[in-house]
Amino acid sequence: MAEGTRLFPPGWLRTAGSGPADDLELAVLLVNSYDELADPPDRLTSLDWYAAVLRAVGHPEQANALGPGDLGLLRALRGGLHAAFAAATPQAAALALNPLLLTTAAVPVLVSGPDGRARLSVAPGVLGLPALAARLPTALAAHIARHGMTRLGSCAAHPCSCVYVDRTRAGRRRYCCDLCNDRAAAAAYRNRRRPG
Repeated sequence: MAEGTRLFPPGWLRTAGSGPADDLELAVLLVNSYDELADPPDRLTSLDWYAAVLRAVGHPEQANALGPGDLGLLRALRGGLHAAFAAATPQAAALALNPLLLTTAAVPVLVSGPDGRARLSVAPGVLGLPALAARLPTALAAHIARHGMTRLGSCAAHPCSCVYVDRTRAGRRRYCCDLCNDRAAAAAYRNRRRPG
């Protein structure tokens, strides 16, 4: 995971080194491929950055299956996922996610895991953009169905607008990463020290 921390700030993922990123984390990484604090802000001008990220977070097979013709569709997927993260209500999130789910026929199927236990899976055995287009909206929709909108957010450290999933116990996360948390704390300190 050390390679991943050079590609994106620590904190975008739940925990470093805990195995491959889950589909919800892959959605966060895709949405955050547009980052106001990066130079340039849009990292998705080619497939290079996201493919490198997929490899760094334990999904080399997905990265290797992406092709040059996938860039426009990946950018469109990013837009739909971002709209769901930014939605104020579950209804607004549904308006963003349902077309993505219906277009890709994101149908859960029952599969047997390596331990012999059954689980639901979307697009098992599918690789590349078809897998990402089915699995990422499904993961975000499942999260919203389970937790509502309160555990999704956009970074509060302006001008950053990167998204996050709040998996903290208290549910009070406000920043996408430690860097933005530190920037906001430093700005607040400077504001307090300013003569009034």
